[in-house]
Amino acid sequence: MALINCSECGKEVSDKASACPNCGAPISVHTPLKEHLESPIQVKRPGSKLEALGTLLIIVGIFAGFAVNFQLGGLLILAGFVIFLIGRFN
Repeated sequence: MALINCSECGKEVSDKASACPNCGAPISVHTPLKEHLESPIQVKRPGSKLEALGTLLIIVGIFAGFAVNFQLGGLLILAGFVIFLIGRFN
């Protein structure tokens, strides 16, 4: 329980009270902004899985280009880039 000042008479009032016991003014307790900022908000975009798949294909394409052949690596990089862009703007 916290004590707040009444907006009408200035006396200390419990934040749980619905009205000031001194003057009868209604007490409106606003939730502090800090409480809203502390709660985690997780935002999930619809194209995030495609972005991850595209990124993975780009990385695999880079390794395949150096290890196997440049043509296969180039195709994987191109496909990964296209899939990444589709996910990004989805």
